[in-house]
Amino acid sequence: MKKIFLYTASLLLVLVIGFSCKKSFLDRKPIGQEVIETYFTTEKRALEGIVGVYDPLGWDKTFDRMFWCLGDGATDDNNLGASRDDAVGAGTNYVQINIAAEYTNMRAIPLSPAFSIMYKGYYDGINRANLMIKILNDPQTTISDVAKKRFVAEAKTLRAIYYFMLVNYYGGVPLFTYALNPQDASTIRLPRSTAAQVYAQIEKDLNEAIVDLPKKSVTVSEGMVGRMTKGTAYGMLVKAYLYQKKFTESVTAANNLAALGEYTFNADYFDNFRVTNLNGRESILEVQHNNNAITVNNVEGWGADGYDGSSASNTMNACFGGFGFNRPSGNLYNSFTATDTRRKYVAAVNGDVVDGVTFTCGDPTNASIVKFTLLGLNNPLSVPGRADVAPINRVLIRYSDVLMMKAEALCAAATPTATAPSEAVSILVQIRNRGGLTIPTAASYTAYTADQLLSAIRQERRREFGMEGWRLFDLHRWGIDSTKNALIRIGKIDNAVPTKIWKDAYMLYPLPQSEIDISGGAVIQNPGY
Repeated sequence: MKKIFLYTASLLLVLVIGFSCKKSFLDRKPIGQEVIETYFTTEKRALEGIVGVYDPLGWDKTFDRMFWCLGDGATDDNNLGASRDDAVGAGTNYVQINIAAEYTNMRAIPLSPAFSIMYKGYYDGINRANLMIKILNDPQTTISDVAKKRFVAEAKTLRAIYYFMLVNYYGGVPLFTYALNPQDASTIRLPRSTAAQVYAQIEKDLNEAIVDLPKKSVTVSEGMVGRMTKGTAYGMLVKAYLYQKKFTESVTAANNLAALGEYTFNADYFDNFRVTNLNGRESILEVQHNNNAITVNNVEGWGADGYDGSSASNTMNACFGGFGFNRPSGNLYNSFTATDTRRKYVAAVNGDVVDGVTFTCGDPTNASIVKFTLLGLNNPLSVPGRADVAPINRVLIRYSDVLMMKAEALCAAATPTATAPSEAVSILVQIRNRGGLTIPTAASYTAYTADQLLSAIRQERRREFGMEGWRLFDLHRWGIDSTKNALIRIGKIDNAVPTKIWKDAYMLYPLPQSEIDISGGAVIQNPGY
Protein backbone atom coordinates (compact mmCIF):
# COMPACT_ATOMS: atom_id res chain seq x y z
CA MET A 1 0.00 0.00 0.00
CA LYS A 2 1.21 3.45 -0.73
CA LYS A 3 0.78 6.30 1.72
CA ILE A 4 -1.89 8.89 1.31
CA PHE A 5 -0.70 11.68 -0.92
CA LEU A 6 -0.23 14.41 1.69
CA TYR A 7 3.08 15.53 0.33
CA THR A 8 2.79 16.44 -3.34
CA ALA A 9 -0.34 18.43 -4.07
CA SER A 10 -0.37 20.83 -1.13
CA LEU A 11 1.93 23.38 -2.71
CA LEU A 12 -0.34 23.50 -5.72
CA LEU A 13 -3.25 24.24 -3.41
CA VAL A 14 -1.28 27.05 -1.81
CA LEU A 15 -0.56 28.60 -5.18
CA VAL A 16 -4.08 28.33 -6.47
CA ILE A 17 -6.18 29.54 -3.57
CA GLY A 18 -3.76 31.69 -1.65
CA PHE A 19 -3.44 29.77 1.58
CA SER A 20 -0.43 30.77 3.65
CA CYS A 21 0.93 28.67 6.48
CA LYS A 22 2.64 31.61 8.12
CA LYS A 23 -0.25 34.04 8.49
CA SER A 24 -3.35 33.95 10.63
CA PHE A 25 -6.46 32.73 8.93
CA LEU A 26 -7.76 36.23 9.57
CA ASP A 27 -4.94 37.77 7.55
CA ARG A 28 -5.84 36.24 4.18
CA LYS A 29 -5.63 38.24 1.00
CA PRO A 30 -8.87 38.44 -0.99
CA ILE A 31 -9.45 35.20 -2.85
CA GLY A 32 -9.99 35.29 -6.61
CA GLN A 33 -13.37 33.65 -7.08
CA GLU A 34 -12.93 33.09 -10.78
CA VAL A 35 -9.67 31.21 -10.29
CA ILE A 36 -11.13 28.96 -7.62
CA GLU A 37 -14.37 28.18 -9.38
CA THR A 38 -12.67 27.35 -12.66
CA TYR A 39 -9.82 25.37 -11.15
CA PHE A 40 -11.65 22.80 -9.04
CA THR A 41 -13.97 21.55 -11.75
CA THR A 42 -12.40 18.11 -12.19
CA GLU A 43 -12.19 15.24 -9.76
CA LYS A 44 -8.40 15.21 -9.91
CA ARG A 45 -8.16 18.89 -9.00
CA ALA A 46 -10.85 18.63 -6.33
CA LEU A 47 -8.80 15.82 -4.78
CA GLU A 48 -5.80 18.17 -4.74
CA GLY A 49 -7.93 20.67 -2.83
CA ILE A 50 -8.96 18.06 -0.26
CA VAL A 51 -5.29 17.12 0.18
CA GLY A 52 -4.79 20.68 1.38
CA VAL A 53 -7.43 20.15 4.07
CA TYR A 54 -5.52 17.10 5.31
CA ASP A 55 -2.24 18.99 5.32
CA PRO A 56 -2.58 20.65 8.78
CA LEU A 57 -2.76 17.21 10.39
CA GLY A 58 0.98 16.96 9.88
CA TRP A 59 2.04 20.44 10.91
CA ASP A 60 4.45 20.96 13.74
CA LYS A 61 2.06 23.44 15.37
CA THR A 62 -0.92 21.07 15.37
CA PHE A 63 -0.50 17.28 15.56
CA ASP A 64 3.25 16.96 15.46
CA ARG A 65 5.43 18.39 18.23
CA MET A 66 2.86 20.80 19.67
CA PHE A 67 0.40 17.95 20.22
CA TRP A 68 2.74 15.76 22.22
CA CYS A 69 4.51 18.62 23.95
CA LEU A 70 1.11 19.65 25.31
CA GLY A 71 -0.47 16.23 25.62
CA ASP A 72 2.47 14.76 27.52
CA GLY A 73 4.34 17.84 28.72
CA ALA A 74 1.46 19.49 30.56
CA THR A 75 0.83 16.34 32.57
CA ASP A 76 2.42 13.93 35.02
CA ASP A 77 3.66 11.76 32.14
CA ASN A 78 6.43 14.12 31.04
CA ASN A 79 9.81 14.58 32.71
CA LEU A 80 10.75 17.90 31.02
CA GLY A 81 14.27 16.73 30.30
CA ALA A 82 15.47 19.82 28.43
CA SER A 83 16.12 23.34 29.55
CA ARG A 84 14.31 26.25 27.97
CA ASP A 85 17.33 27.13 25.85
CA ASP A 86 17.70 23.55 24.69
CA ALA A 87 14.02 23.39 23.85
CA VAL A 88 14.08 26.53 21.74
CA GLY A 89 16.52 24.97 19.31
CA ALA A 90 17.61 26.69 16.16
CA GLY A 91 15.66 29.89 15.85
CA THR A 92 12.15 31.23 15.53
CA ASN A 93 10.78 28.28 13.57
CA TYR A 94 11.10 26.28 16.77
CA VAL A 95 9.53 28.88 19.02
CA GLN A 96 6.49 26.71 19.78
CA ILE A 97 8.71 24.35 21.74
CA ASN A 98 9.38 27.11 24.27
CA ILE A 99 6.25 25.87 25.96
CA ALA A 100 7.94 22.58 26.87
CA ALA A 101 9.75 24.41 29.65
CA GLU A 102 6.88 26.73 30.51
CA TYR A 103 4.38 24.14 31.72
CA THR A 104 5.88 24.50 35.17
CA ASN A 105 5.13 28.23 35.07
CA MET A 106 1.56 28.54 33.87
CA ARG A 107 1.61 32.30 34.26
CA ALA A 108 4.17 32.50 31.46
CA ILE A 109 1.93 30.80 28.92
CA PRO A 110 0.26 33.99 27.61
CA LEU A 111 3.74 35.26 26.71
CA SER A 112 4.56 32.21 24.60
CA PRO A 113 3.95 32.40 20.84
CA ALA A 114 3.22 28.68 20.94
CA PHE A 115 -0.49 29.01 21.64
CA SER A 116 -1.03 31.67 19.01
CA ILE A 117 0.76 29.52 16.44
CA MET A 118 -1.30 26.48 17.37
CA TYR A 119 -4.62 28.35 17.42
CA LYS A 120 -4.04 29.73 13.94
CA GLY A 121 -2.88 26.36 12.67
CA TYR A 122 -6.15 24.64 13.51
CA TYR A 123 -8.13 27.52 12.03
CA ASP A 124 -6.06 27.25 8.86
CA GLY A 125 -7.37 23.71 8.57
CA ILE A 126 -10.93 24.80 9.32
CA ASN A 127 -10.83 27.57 6.72
CA ARG A 128 -9.48 25.16 4.13
CA ALA A 129 -12.31 22.74 4.91
CA ASN A 130 -14.91 25.51 4.70
CA LEU A 131 -13.60 26.73 1.38
CA MET A 132 -13.52 23.28 -0.18
CA ILE A 133 -17.07 22.54 1.01
CA LYS A 134 -18.21 25.80 -0.59
CA ILE A 135 -16.39 25.02 -3.85
CA LEU A 136 -17.68 21.45 -4.02
CA ASN A 137 -21.26 22.60 -3.49
CA ASP A 138 -20.96 25.22 -6.25
CA PRO A 139 -22.99 24.35 -9.39
CA GLN A 140 -19.90 25.00 -11.52
CA THR A 141 -18.09 22.10 -9.86
CA THR A 142 -19.07 19.37 -12.29
CA ILE A 143 -17.51 16.30 -10.72
CA SER A 144 -19.60 13.21 -10.02
CA ASP A 145 -22.02 13.26 -7.10
CA VAL A 146 -20.30 10.24 -5.56
CA ALA A 147 -16.88 11.92 -5.57
CA LYS A 148 -18.33 15.23 -4.44
CA LYS A 149 -20.11 13.65 -1.46
CA ARG A 150 -16.97 11.83 -0.40
CA PHE A 151 -14.82 14.95 -0.62
CA VAL A 152 -17.33 16.97 1.40
CA ALA A 153 -17.51 14.19 3.99
CA GLU A 154 -13.72 14.21 4.30
CA ALA A 155 -13.67 17.98 4.73
CA LYS A 156 -16.38 17.83 7.40
CA THR A 157 -14.55 15.09 9.32
CA LEU A 158 -11.32 17.07 9.27
CA ARG A 159 -13.15 20.23 10.31
CA ALA A 160 -14.63 18.30 13.24
CA ILE A 161 -11.17 17.07 14.26
CA TYR A 162 -9.73 20.59 14.18
CA TYR A 163 -12.63 22.01 16.19
CA PHE A 164 -12.37 19.15 18.68
CA MET A 165 -8.80 20.14 19.42
CA LEU A 166 -9.65 23.83 19.74
CA VAL A 167 -12.60 23.33 22.08
CA ASN A 168 -10.50 21.14 24.37
CA TYR A 169 -7.57 23.54 24.47
CA TYR A 170 -9.48 26.83 24.64
CA GLY A 171 -13.14 26.12 25.43
CA GLY A 172 -15.76 27.81 23.28
CA VAL A 173 -14.22 29.43 20.20
CA PRO A 174 -15.54 31.38 17.20
CA LEU A 175 -17.48 28.93 15.06
CA PHE A 176 -16.79 29.47 11.36
CA THR A 177 -18.57 27.12 8.98
CA TYR A 178 -18.16 29.24 5.88
CA ALA A 179 -15.24 30.51 3.82
CA LEU A 180 -13.94 33.79 5.20
CA ASN A 181 -13.97 37.01 3.25
CA PRO A 182 -11.38 39.35 4.81
CA GLN A 183 -13.02 42.28 3.00
CA ASP A 184 -16.25 41.72 4.94
CA ALA A 185 -15.71 42.32 8.66
CA SER A 186 -18.98 40.61 9.54
CA THR A 187 -17.56 37.27 8.35
CA ILE A 188 -14.52 37.64 10.58
CA ARG A 189 -15.60 39.33 13.77
CA LEU A 190 -17.58 36.50 15.30
CA PRO A 191 -17.87 36.22 19.07
CA ARG A 192 -16.99 32.98 20.79
CA SER A 193 -19.56 30.23 20.63
CA THR A 194 -20.11 28.14 23.73
CA ALA A 195 -18.33 24.82 24.07
CA ALA A 196 -21.71 23.13 23.70
CA GLN A 197 -22.31 24.89 20.39
CA VAL A 198 -18.90 23.87 19.09
CA TYR A 199 -19.54 20.26 20.09
CA ALA A 200 -22.94 20.38 18.40
CA GLN A 201 -21.22 21.34 15.15
CA ILE A 202 -18.65 18.57 15.62
CA GLU A 203 -21.44 16.03 16.10
CA LYS A 204 -23.33 17.37 13.07
CA ASP A 205 -20.28 17.22 10.82
CA LEU A 206 -19.34 13.69 11.87
CA ASN A 207 -22.84 12.25 11.66
CA GLU A 208 -23.33 13.75 8.21
CA ALA A 209 -19.90 12.57 7.05
CA ILE A 210 -20.41 8.95 8.10
CA VAL A 211 -23.07 8.49 5.43
CA ASP A 212 -20.71 9.26 2.56
CA LEU A 213 -17.33 8.11 3.88
CA PRO A 214 -15.97 4.74 2.74
CA LYS A 215 -14.88 1.91 4.97
CA LYS A 216 -11.17 1.50 5.66
CA SER A 217 -11.01 -1.50 3.34
CA VAL A 218 -11.90 0.76 0.43
CA THR A 219 -8.99 3.12 1.12
CA VAL A 220 -6.69 0.09 1.34
CA SER A 221 -7.88 -1.21 -2.04
CA GLU A 222 -7.40 2.25 -3.54
CA GLY A 223 -3.85 2.49 -2.23
CA MET A 224 -4.92 5.61 -0.30
CA VAL A 225 -4.90 4.38 3.26
CA GLY A 226 -4.95 7.32 5.63
CA ARG A 227 -7.94 9.07 4.10
CA MET A 228 -10.97 9.65 6.31
CA THR A 229 -13.24 6.64 6.79
CA LYS A 230 -16.46 5.73 8.55
CA GLY A 231 -14.31 4.33 11.36
CA THR A 232 -12.49 7.65 11.75
CA ALA A 233 -15.75 9.56 12.05
CA TYR A 234 -17.23 7.05 14.51
CA GLY A 235 -14.02 7.13 16.56
CA MET A 236 -14.17 10.91 16.81
CA LEU A 237 -17.85 10.69 17.77
CA VAL A 238 -16.96 8.32 20.63
CA LYS A 239 -14.54 10.95 21.90
CA ALA A 240 -16.85 13.91 21.37
CA TYR A 241 -19.76 12.27 23.18
CA LEU A 242 -17.63 10.99 26.05
CA TYR A 243 -16.03 14.39 26.63
CA GLN A 244 -19.52 15.87 26.96
CA LYS A 245 -20.63 13.12 29.34
CA LYS A 246 -23.09 11.81 26.75
CA PHE A 247 -22.31 8.28 27.84
CA THR A 248 -25.14 6.42 26.07
CA GLU A 249 -24.34 8.11 22.77
CA SER A 250 -20.63 7.34 23.20
CA VAL A 251 -21.34 3.64 23.73
CA THR A 252 -23.61 3.59 20.67
CA ALA A 253 -20.93 5.19 18.49
CA ALA A 254 -18.39 2.64 19.73
CA ASN A 255 -20.79 -0.19 18.90
CA ASN A 256 -21.36 1.25 15.43
CA LEU A 257 -17.62 1.35 14.84
CA ALA A 258 -17.24 -2.25 15.97
CA ALA A 259 -20.10 -3.28 13.67
CA LEU A 260 -18.04 -2.20 10.67
CA GLY A 261 -16.04 -5.39 11.26
CA GLU A 262 -12.72 -3.83 10.27
CA TYR A 263 -10.90 -3.33 13.56
CA THR A 264 -9.42 -5.67 16.12
CA PHE A 265 -6.50 -5.87 18.54
CA ASN A 266 -2.95 -6.48 17.44
CA ALA A 267 -1.73 -9.47 19.40
CA ASP A 268 1.56 -7.63 19.92
CA TYR A 269 1.14 -4.23 21.60
CA PHE A 270 4.15 -2.72 19.81
CA ASP A 271 2.69 -3.61 16.40
CA ASN A 272 0.68 -0.42 16.79
CA PHE A 273 3.90 1.56 16.37
CA ARG A 274 6.23 -0.53 14.22
CA VAL A 275 7.08 1.08 10.92
CA THR A 276 6.38 -2.30 9.27
CA ASN A 277 2.80 -2.32 10.54
CA LEU A 278 1.55 1.22 9.93
CA ASN A 279 -2.23 1.60 9.42
CA GLY A 280 -2.70 -1.91 10.77
CA ARG A 281 -5.84 -3.65 11.93
CA GLU A 282 -6.04 -1.73 15.22
CA SER A 283 -5.45 1.65 13.58
CA ILE A 284 -8.41 4.01 13.11
CA LEU A 285 -6.64 7.33 12.48
CA GLU A 286 -2.97 7.97 11.79
CA VAL A 287 -1.16 11.07 10.57
CA GLN A 288 0.76 9.79 7.58
CA HIS A 289 4.52 10.41 7.58
CA ASN A 290 7.26 9.50 5.14
CA ASN A 291 11.00 9.94 5.01
CA ASN A 292 11.07 12.89 2.64
CA ALA A 293 12.78 16.04 3.90
CA ILE A 294 11.12 19.06 2.30
CA THR A 295 12.38 22.60 2.62
CA VAL A 296 9.70 24.97 3.97
CA ASN A 297 10.42 28.67 4.44
CA ASN A 298 14.13 28.00 3.90
CA VAL A 299 14.13 25.48 6.73
CA GLU A 300 14.65 21.84 5.86
CA GLY A 301 12.91 19.48 8.23
CA TRP A 302 10.73 20.52 11.12
CA GLY A 303 9.46 24.07 11.38
CA ALA A 304 6.52 25.84 12.99
CA ASP A 305 4.58 25.96 9.72
CA GLY A 306 6.11 23.07 7.88
CA TYR A 307 5.03 19.57 7.00
CA ASP A 308 7.86 17.37 5.87
CA GLY A 309 6.68 13.90 6.70
CA SER A 310 9.04 13.62 9.63
CA SER A 311 8.31 11.37 12.56
CA ALA A 312 7.28 12.77 15.92
CA SER A 313 10.54 11.63 17.45
CA ASN A 314 14.00 10.93 16.11
CA THR A 315 16.11 8.16 14.73
CA MET A 316 18.15 7.19 17.74
CA ASN A 317 20.77 4.88 19.16
CA ALA A 318 18.45 3.48 21.82
CA CYS A 319 18.74 6.51 24.09
CA PHE A 320 16.60 9.53 24.91
CA GLY A 321 13.85 9.38 22.33
CA GLY A 322 11.85 12.59 22.30
CA PHE A 323 14.82 14.95 21.95
CA GLY A 324 15.19 15.24 25.71
CA PHE A 325 12.16 17.44 26.31
CA ASN A 326 9.57 14.69 25.99
CA ARG A 327 10.94 12.01 28.28
CA PRO A 328 8.64 9.78 30.32
CA SER A 329 8.46 10.80 33.96
CA GLY A 330 9.51 8.59 36.83
CA ASN A 331 5.91 8.76 37.99
CA LEU A 332 4.73 7.24 34.73
CA TYR A 333 7.44 4.55 34.86
CA ASN A 334 6.41 3.61 38.38
CA SER A 335 2.77 3.21 37.34
CA PHE A 336 3.73 -0.08 35.63
CA THR A 337 4.22 -3.35 37.45
CA ALA A 338 7.30 -5.44 36.76
CA THR A 339 5.37 -7.93 34.61
CA ASP A 340 3.72 -5.33 32.36
CA THR A 341 5.22 -5.92 28.90
CA ARG A 342 4.07 -2.49 27.67
CA ARG A 343 6.39 -0.56 29.97
CA LYS A 344 9.55 -0.73 27.86
CA TYR A 345 7.69 0.75 24.88
CA VAL A 346 6.42 3.64 26.97
CA ALA A 347 9.45 4.28 29.21
CA ALA A 348 12.59 2.37 28.26
CA VAL A 349 15.64 2.15 30.52
CA ASN A 350 19.15 0.74 30.38
CA GLY A 351 19.09 -2.93 29.42
CA ASP A 352 15.66 -2.96 27.76
CA VAL A 353 15.63 -4.69 24.37
CA VAL A 354 13.20 -3.56 21.68
CA ASP A 355 13.25 -5.26 18.27
CA GLY A 356 16.83 -6.35 18.79
CA VAL A 357 18.08 -2.93 19.89
CA THR A 358 19.43 -2.78 23.45
CA PHE A 359 19.04 0.44 25.38
CA THR A 360 22.39 1.53 26.79
CA CYS A 361 21.23 4.37 29.00
CA GLY A 362 18.31 5.57 31.07
CA ASP A 363 16.82 4.80 34.45
CA PRO A 364 13.31 5.14 35.90
CA THR A 365 13.80 8.86 36.49
CA ASN A 366 15.25 9.50 33.05
CA ALA A 367 13.69 6.99 30.66
CA SER A 368 13.35 7.07 26.87
CA ILE A 369 10.23 6.97 24.72
CA VAL A 370 10.14 4.20 22.14
CA LYS A 371 6.81 4.89 20.44
CA PHE A 372 7.11 7.01 17.28
CA THR A 373 10.87 6.46 17.21
CA LEU A 374 12.96 4.80 14.54
CA LEU A 375 15.40 2.64 16.48
CA GLY A 376 19.07 2.43 15.62
CA LEU A 377 21.34 4.95 13.95
CA ASN A 378 21.92 2.56 11.04
CA ASN A 379 18.27 1.77 10.45
CA PRO A 380 17.85 1.40 6.66
CA LEU A 381 14.70 3.56 6.78
CA SER A 382 16.54 6.51 8.30
CA VAL A 383 17.71 9.49 6.27
CA PRO A 384 21.51 9.85 6.48
CA GLY A 385 22.43 12.85 8.58
CA ARG A 386 18.81 13.59 9.48
CA ALA A 387 17.69 12.56 12.96
CA ASP A 388 14.31 14.28 12.56
CA VAL A 389 12.96 12.54 9.45
CA ALA A 390 11.52 9.05 9.51
CA PRO A 391 8.48 7.26 8.04
CA ILE A 392 6.71 6.68 11.34
CA ASN A 393 3.08 7.72 11.55
CA ARG A 394 1.49 9.57 14.46
CA VAL A 395 -1.22 7.19 15.70
CA LEU A 396 -4.14 9.31 16.95
CA ILE A 397 -6.94 6.78 17.43
CA ARG A 398 -6.70 3.02 17.72
CA TYR A 399 -9.34 0.41 18.46
CA SER A 400 -8.16 -0.16 22.02
CA ASP A 401 -8.79 3.54 22.68
CA VAL A 402 -12.37 3.26 21.45
CA LEU A 403 -12.97 0.19 23.61
CA MET A 404 -11.47 1.84 26.68
CA MET A 405 -13.64 4.91 26.13
CA LYS A 406 -16.65 2.63 25.81
CA ALA A 407 -15.75 0.91 29.09
CA GLU A 408 -15.34 4.30 30.76
CA ALA A 409 -18.72 5.44 29.45
CA LEU A 410 -20.43 2.25 30.66
CA CYS A 411 -19.07 2.74 34.18
CA ALA A 412 -19.71 6.49 34.30
CA ALA A 413 -23.32 5.97 33.22
CA ALA A 414 -23.96 3.39 35.95
CA THR A 415 -24.89 4.07 39.56
CA PRO A 416 -21.51 4.43 41.34
CA THR A 417 -22.32 1.75 43.93
CA ALA A 418 -23.83 -0.67 41.41
CA THR A 419 -21.99 -3.79 40.29
CA ALA A 420 -19.33 -3.06 37.68
CA PRO A 421 -20.73 -3.49 34.14
CA SER A 422 -19.65 -6.90 32.82
CA GLU A 423 -18.80 -5.57 29.35
CA ALA A 424 -16.52 -2.93 30.86
CA VAL A 425 -14.82 -5.68 32.90
CA SER A 426 -14.28 -7.73 29.75
CA ILE A 427 -12.67 -4.79 27.93
CA LEU A 428 -10.35 -3.97 30.82
CA VAL A 429 -9.24 -7.59 31.17
CA GLN A 430 -8.58 -7.84 27.43
CA ILE A 431 -6.42 -4.70 27.49
CA ARG A 432 -4.43 -5.91 30.49
CA ASN A 433 -4.00 -9.46 29.21
CA ARG A 434 -2.30 -8.18 26.07
CA GLY A 435 0.17 -6.43 28.37
CA GLY A 436 0.91 -9.73 30.11
CA LEU A 437 -1.22 -8.94 33.18
CA THR A 438 -3.59 -11.61 34.51
CA ILE A 439 -4.23 -10.32 38.03
CA PRO A 440 -6.74 -9.03 39.02
CA THR A 441 -8.80 -11.64 37.21
CA ALA A 442 -12.12 -11.03 35.53
CA ALA A 443 -13.81 -12.57 38.57
CA SER A 444 -12.03 -10.09 40.83
CA TYR A 445 -13.08 -7.11 38.73
CA THR A 446 -16.67 -8.35 38.69
CA ALA A 447 -16.74 -7.80 42.44
CA TYR A 448 -15.92 -4.11 41.95
CA THR A 449 -18.53 -1.38 42.02
CA ALA A 450 -18.98 0.69 38.87
CA ASP A 451 -17.08 3.55 40.48
CA GLN A 452 -14.19 1.30 41.52
CA LEU A 453 -13.92 -0.12 38.02
CA LEU A 454 -14.06 3.40 36.56
CA SER A 455 -11.03 4.28 38.68
CA ALA A 456 -9.20 1.17 37.45
CA ILE A 457 -10.02 2.01 33.83
CA ARG A 458 -8.66 5.52 34.23
CA GLN A 459 -5.42 4.18 35.68
CA GLU A 460 -5.15 1.66 32.85
CA ARG A 461 -5.60 4.35 30.18
CA ARG A 462 -2.43 6.00 31.41
CA ARG A 463 -0.40 2.84 30.88
CA GLU A 464 -2.04 1.72 27.64
CA PHE A 465 -1.71 5.13 25.95
CA GLY A 466 1.38 6.45 27.70
CA MET A 467 3.30 9.07 25.67
CA GLU A 468 0.69 9.09 22.88
CA GLY A 469 -0.37 12.67 23.60
CA TRP A 470 -3.89 12.18 24.97
CA ARG A 471 -3.08 12.31 28.70
CA LEU A 472 -3.84 16.05 28.97
CA PHE A 473 -7.31 15.65 27.49
CA ASP A 474 -7.98 12.63 29.71
CA LEU A 475 -7.09 14.61 32.85
CA HIS A 476 -9.17 17.59 31.75
CA ARG A 477 -12.12 15.30 30.99
CA TRP A 478 -11.93 13.86 34.49
CA GLY A 479 -11.99 17.31 36.06
CA ILE A 480 -10.03 19.93 37.94
CA ASP A 481 -8.96 17.64 40.78
CA SER A 482 -7.58 15.01 38.41
CA THR A 483 -5.55 17.60 36.52
CA LYS A 484 -4.34 19.47 39.57
CA ASN A 485 -3.40 16.36 41.54
CA ALA A 486 -1.50 14.92 38.58
CA LEU A 487 0.61 18.08 38.32
CA ILE A 488 1.11 18.30 42.09
CA ARG A 489 2.49 14.77 42.41
CA ILE A 490 5.19 15.51 39.84
CA GLY A 491 6.02 18.97 41.18
CA LYS A 492 4.72 21.02 38.27
CA ILE A 493 2.20 22.64 40.59
CA ASP A 494 3.36 23.75 44.04
CA ASN A 495 1.42 26.41 45.93
CA ALA A 496 4.54 27.16 47.97
CA VAL A 497 6.28 28.42 44.81
CA PRO A 498 4.91 31.70 43.38
CA THR A 499 5.37 30.64 39.74
CA LYS A 500 3.71 27.24 40.30
CA ILE A 501 0.50 28.24 42.08
CA TRP A 502 -2.56 26.44 40.73
CA LYS A 503 -5.56 28.28 39.33
CA ASP A 504 -8.70 26.57 38.10
CA ALA A 505 -8.46 28.84 35.05
CA TYR A 506 -5.52 26.73 33.89
CA MET A 507 -7.96 24.09 32.66
CA LEU A 508 -8.20 26.23 29.52
CA TYR A 509 -5.40 27.98 27.69
CA PRO A 510 -5.40 31.68 26.75
CA LEU A 511 -6.62 32.74 23.33
CA PRO A 512 -4.09 34.71 21.27
CA GLN A 513 -4.37 38.43 21.97
CA SER A 514 -3.84 39.11 18.27
CA GLU A 515 -7.06 37.27 17.42
CA ILE A 516 -8.96 39.15 20.11
CA ASP A 517 -7.68 42.42 18.63
CA ILE A 518 -8.54 41.46 15.06
CA SER A 519 -12.05 40.50 16.14
CA GLY A 520 -12.65 44.08 17.25
CA GLY A 521 -13.33 42.93 20.79
CA ALA A 522 -15.96 40.37 19.78
CA VAL A 523 -13.77 37.58 21.14
CA ILE A 524 -13.37 37.62 24.94
CA GLN A 525 -10.30 36.16 26.66
CA ASN A 526 -10.60 33.15 28.96
CA PRO A 527 -10.82 34.07 32.66
CA GLY A 528 -7.60 34.04 34.66
CA TYR A 529 -5.37 35.44 31.94
